[in-house]
Amino acid sequence: MRILHVVTNADLGGAPRVVTELANRAVAAGHTCGAASVPMGPFWDHLDPRVEQLPLRHLRRSLDPLQDFLAVLELISLFRRWEPDVVHVHSSKAGMLGRTAALLTSRRIATVYTIHGFDTILRTHHVFLPLEKTMARFTSAIVPVSAYDEANLYKIGIGRMALAKAGNDRSHAKAPLIRLIHNGASDRLGAVPQAAVAARIEAARASGAVIVLTVARLEEPKRFDLFVEAARRFSGDTNQGQSQDKQLPKVSFFWIGNVQRVDPSELPANVEMLGEVPEAGNCINLCDIFLLLSAYEGLPMSILEALSCAKPVVASNVGGNGEAVGTDGKAGILVPNDADAVVAALSPLAVDPDLRAAMGQAARKRYEAGFSAETMWRSYLRLYQNLYEKSRGVI
Repeated sequence: MRILHVVTNADLGGAPRVVTELANRAVAAGHTCGAASVPMGPFWDHLDPRVEQLPLRHLRRSLDPLQDFLAVLELISLFRRWEPDVVHVHSSKAGMLGRTAALLTSRRIATVYTIHGFDTILRTHHVFLPLEKTMARFTSAIVPVSAYDEANLYKIGIGRMALAKAGNDRSHAKAPLIRLIHNGASDRLGAVPQAAVAARIEAARASGAVIVLTVARLEEPKRFDLFVEAARRFSGDTNQGQSQDKQLPKVSFFWIGNVQRVDPSELPANVEMLGEVPEAGNCINLCDIFLLLSAYEGLPMSILEALSCAKPVVASNVGGNGEAVGTDGKAGILVPNDADAVVAALSPLAVDPDLRAAMGQAARKRYEAGFSAETMWRSYLRLYQNLYEKSRGVI
C-alpha cells in the first residue's frame, strides 16, 4: 500500500511520535510511506530514511484563513502527485485540512483520522465541533486513542453506533467507522539517555534524592503550575513543606521538554528544567517516579514510555490515563488536579523503594500486554488493509 501521513506539528509531541512509530514500521514491512508536516522540527530526524519527507510550506498550527486555504491546495496537489491508497491525518488542524483536500481530490482516497485527545475540541475549541461532525461524514475511519474519547464521539453523535441508536438509518450509511486503537510506544527499557541529562539527574541522586520526572511540552494542557506546587511542598519552601516530616527523603523534580526558558529564581530549589532532549523517553530510565499532570489528555506517549521503563506513574485522572496505568493502583496512581492529592500520591512512593519496584513491575506488564508500538502498528495495519480492500471492491 501507499500510506501518507499528515500531521500539523513537526515537534516531538504525541501525534508526531505516533506518526514516526507507524511510518517507520510501514516502510520496514515493505509499504510505501510518506509524511507531510511543517518544514522545520525534530520530527523529521526521527523518520526512517525510507519514509518520503514531504514538507508543507503553508501548513500552520494557528488559524490563518489564507494560509489554510493555500495548505488545502498544497495538499490536493500532493495527493494527486503522490497517489496514496490511504491518507492518515492526525489531530484537528491537519485532520480538517487533510480530509478537505482528500474530498476535493479527483480520485477516491480512503481517509483515516486519528484524534489525539478529543477534549481539545470539546473543551478548548468547541466552536469547531459542528465542522468536525460534518467532516466525519466524509471520513472512512475515525480513530480515538482511548475509550474515553470513543465514548465522547458517540455521545455527540459521531459514528455508526451513535446514529443507529438514534434511529437515523439514512445518515447511518454515511457515518464513519469508529475504531478504537490505543497509542503504543517503543520499548525504552534500558535505553541510553543523553549523557548531560544523566549527569544532572545522577548528581541529584548522589545527594540522596528520590527522582521525580515529567516529560512534556511546557504548554496546555500540561499543569506545570501544579507540578511546581507539588515540588514546593517537598522542598520545605512553604509551611506545608513535606520535607519537614523526617520520614520523607529528599525529592528532586525534573522537567524535560520545555522549549521556553524558565527563570530558576521562580522555582523551588528542588526543581530543574532540562529543556528539549533528543530521545527524551530514554531518560525515564533515570527516574524513580514518573509524574504527568494535565488538564486533559488523549493517551500520552510519555506515560506509555514510563510503563515500558517499569516505572510507577502518578498522573492526573483525565482522558485515557486510567486506561494506560489501570485504576487498581497497581501500576500507577490517578489523582485529581489538586496539590494535596499529588503530594499524598507521591509520598508513599518516595518513602518505599519496594513499593516503587512492585508498581514498576506491574507497569511493565501493562506495557507488554497492550501498549507497545508494534501492537499499535498491527491494529492500524488491519484498518488500512480493510479500507484498501473496500476501495478496490475486494470486500
